[in-house]
Amino acid sequence: MDVNECRQNVCRPDQLCKNTRGGYKCIDLCPSGMTKTENGTCIDIDECRDGTHQCRYNQICENSKGSYRCVCPRGYRHQGVGRPCVDINECEQVPKPCAYQCANMPGSFKCICPPGQHLLGDGKSCAGLERFSNYGTYYNSYNYAQFSPMRDNYRPQQYIRHSSNLYSSYSEYRNSRIPIARTRRNVREPCPEGYEARNNKCIDIDECENRGVCQHECRNILGSYQCFCPSGYRIMPNGKTCQDVDECLEQNIYCGPNRMCFNMKGSYQCIETTCPPSYQQDRLSGSCLKNCPPNDLECALSPYALEYKFVSLPFGIAANQDLIRLVAYTEDGVMHPRTSFLMVNEDMSIPFSLRDENLKGVVYTTRPLREPETYRMKVRALSYSSDGTIEYQTTFIVYIAVSAYPY
Repeated sequence: MDVNECRQNVCRPDQLCKNTRGGYKCIDLCPSGMTKTENGTCIDIDECRDGTHQCRYNQICENSKGSYRCVCPRGYRHQGVGRPCVDINECEQVPKPCAYQCANMPGSFKCICPPGQHLLGDGKSCAGLERFSNYGTYYNSYNYAQFSPMRDNYRPQQYIRHSSNLYSSYSEYRNSRIPIARTRRNVREPCPEGYEARNNKCIDIDECENRGVCQHECRNILGSYQCFCPSGYRIMPNGKTCQDVDECLEQNIYCGPNRMCFNMKGSYQCIETTCPPSYQQDRLSGSCLKNCPPNDLECALSPYALEYKFVSLPFGIAANQDLIRLVAYTEDGVMHPRTSFLMVNEDMSIPFSLRDENLKGVVYTTRPLREPETYRMKVRALSYSSDGTIEYQTTFIVYIAVSAYPY
């Protein structure tokens, strides 16, 4: 009877032990963040692309050789490892960024002007039309912020522009009160941002009448608007688009033994992942790996691995779109060179199908996904030896969740 030396931890921690008839073999593993190709070389794993990174919802994943890093977008700062980025409140900075009033926004800020004035091109200073009754004319005046290194506040200085011809040339005087000839008298003061002039009145603009202002829901407010997202989503830093909340990661959902948390668009679900007899569950991936007793022929002929795959999709994915690529590996962690894939319980009502492509099983859509639904598929991978006999079997349980929203 063959003795399985691998159970005695005979290989180094950076090696994989493979039991052989009458002995064992230690196989060098790739460094962390690398994976082994078919020819045995180690290549980098792009965690940012395959979604295995641990960056938080408002962080940007940047891949590097053997690793990756999580960076904060502009207008945000780090709070520490494993914590999301926090917004920088530019309005609290010294010197103040705005000449009149500052409104903090996610990842940015906005300068606001008083009624009757509008924001200049620098996005910080205000200008408007101001009437001096002594001269019966209108002047274009504006304040700009002059910051002093000795003081935290700013000192406004006033310039007066004499509008000799609207939208044309002007004369400029600084802190001037010189009587000037009368000019046009019916120049209206500009309305504040978010308002428009109607019948000599400033009327609020309903920005929500413009389609596409918000990705999900728009609510008009005086002088502006707000975007809202459905339950299970959060508003992005741009204030318009929605992003799914990963409850499994952010809320550290524990589903209990033999169950895995499946993050879906706008929600999550605990999926049963109980392993069959003679299988042992990998704690990280949730996969079930065969651990056959000696001389158990029936166990040896059963699938080597049972893997669970989860795919969360937005509403409206078109037909003939590739969704997931399934790969069967040998015990050495190398992609098997001779593998075919087939659906075990093919249900003609599901909008998915399977094809073989470059030793991978590609699951793709057969019609547009226009119903919020969760589908379950079983795919069998058969890997053959060089003489044509079945060497490995892998079963994939694939869950595909379609959202009610196109994001």
